Amino acid sequence: MSTAHPTSGSASGASTTGASALREQAHDWAIKLKTGAPTTDDVTAFHAWRNQSQAHAFAWSQACEDWKTLGQAAQLFEQRHPQKVRRPERVRHSRRMFFGAAASAFGALAVVSIVRPPLGLWPSWSELQADYRTGTGEQRELALSDRVQVSLNTQTAIAVQQAADLPTMSLIAGEAAIASRGAACEVLADDGRLVVNSGDFEIRRLDGGQVRVRCLEGLGELHHPIRTVALSSREEVTYDRHHLSERIQMAGAASNWRQGMVEFDNLPLTRVIEEINRYRPGRVVLMNDALAQRRFSAKFQIQALDDAIALMEDVLGVRVRRAGDLVILT
Repeated sequence: MSTAHPTSGSASGASTTGASALREQAHDWAIKLKTGAPTTDDVTAFHAWRNQSQAHAFAWSQACEDWKTLGQAAQLFEQRHPQKVRRPERVRHSRRMFFGAAASAFGALAVVSIVRPPLGLWPSWSELQADYRTGTGEQRELALSDRVQVSLNTQTAIAVQQAADLPTMSLIAGEAAIASRGAACEVLADDGRLVVNSGDFEIRRLDGGQVRVRCLEGLGELHHPIRTVALSSREEVTYDRHHLSERIQMAGAASNWRQGMVEFDNLPLTRVIEEINRYRPGRVVLMNDALAQRRFSAKFQIQALDDAIALMEDVLGVRVRRAGDLVILT
């Protein structure tokens, strides 16, 4: 694929360009961002293109829906014909992938790999809609308004809609903390809508499509299709698309990541490794099933997680082999 950016057009030209032309541009952006090696300049140019007009934003949302539809078809093909799906040596980059790839096993694997990235090596398709992202081990502070501050944990992606009366943040991936000082804001995650009136809240996407909302202090309301829940200090709820838990009392204080720490509290080794991989560049892989449920407790600075691996070696007798940032535990 050419390294040139897809046609940008102009805000005034959106009406004359035509919906089909904009949709082709959106598809070109999706292909470039998802199957190429986008640079920071590419991502900046993409946001500039998408934000030109409502027509551009709508074309992009339609392109994302095309990816979702194709991905679902590809995953269904993979489930029904796993023996026909082989990893291709080279992925073909063309707009025809949107509508023709699912007809072949090659296309099925190509799109499954894009919709469901292996080992988190690149962002999922939905993360391309993010206005702000953090990489592995990275954290970031930003302001939704002069009285609403947001902290992003590692591997987090959010989209922001600025409005004078009610700034809105969508949590696409990862984990964030919202501190509101007497100003309302709104946080969206799947089918949940958290309205923060004032206070300190944390929201995290968990495994299995669940979302956890914690109120450290203040007042807020979680609106869910099942019901609306009022949250006050030291309360939390968990939900997914079809379920909403009862409110429970928080067990601890603010999450350790906000103090630059990672704590493992009697966790099985599989969970420990999952957490390490959220924060540490590279990859830690456990190759010994017999060790998977061994328990581990410790607390480390985020930038010192190699010390956690060394402690596993000393305390649990885990054998550690390294190849660059790849660590294999046996």
